[in-house]
Amino acid sequence: MDSLLPLCSPSEPGTGDLHLVLCPFAGGSASAFRSWRDLQPDGLQVSLAVYPGRDHRMSEPCASSIEELADQVLVAIRTQKIDYQQLVIGGHSMGAQVAYEVCARLEQQGTTPHGLVLSGCHAPHLQGRRLISHLEDRAFLEQLVAIGGSAQELLNEPGLWPVFMPMLRADFRATESYGLPQALAADRQLQTPALLIYGSADQEAWNSEVDAWKSWLCDAKGPVAIAGDHFYATRRPRAFLEHIRRRFELDFAHMPTCACK
Repeated sequence: MDSLLPLCSPSEPGTGDLHLVLCPFAGGSASAFRSWRDLQPDGLQVSLAVYPGRDHRMSEPCASSIEELADQVLVAIRTQKIDYQQLVIGGHSMGAQVAYEVCARLEQQGTTPHGLVLSGCHAPHLQGRRLISHLEDRAFLEQLVAIGGSAQELLNEPGLWPVFMPMLRADFRATESYGLPQALAADRQLQTPALLIYGSADQEAWNSEVDAWKSWLCDAKGPVAIAGDHFYATRRPRAFLEHIRRRFELDFAHMPTCACK
């Protein structure tokens, strides 16, 4: 089943458009990105990675790890035959972990995508400050509300918990168990040009924690700030996409291999 959902595209698509494959946050589904369908970003086509256990993949078993999600997203990219020279892999929060692993797999196989976007997520050698996957259902949902998600409605409807809790718990177990060692040798850092983004009022991933991704990347710019809390990516999509366009459109003509020092 296709796990890439078209979100938006330029009003006048062109052969040189970039294709952003966006990996969403834990619990993220197409409904969170509903407002993106009205956007027509210049030079940028956007597809959303739909994880198992939600939307049209509701009947599929949830993934148990970030690595499993990355494998599925990579298969979807190949199935759609997206040109790697136009491919920008992006992710927000848990999705940044997925995007990093997708990019790492491509590089291991000899392919460098055009760009990588890591948004609202601490570097993989750091641990999140709000660990919630072990909590009982109500306390778990109360923490989601505190983060700023749309779980308030779900918190008030216990009859819906059996439908949504398996997906939410699987996502948070996956993201909270993901981690990598402290440092990489320079020749093992990802070569793909990257953009780091954080929210100005985000209490889940501070500027310094997002900046720490530079230990894993050869060519990273940012972090750039977007006004808002942890869900700035869904609440300010125009600003989010504009930062991506600015970072990657100008060097589209060539993709140099950076010399790490």
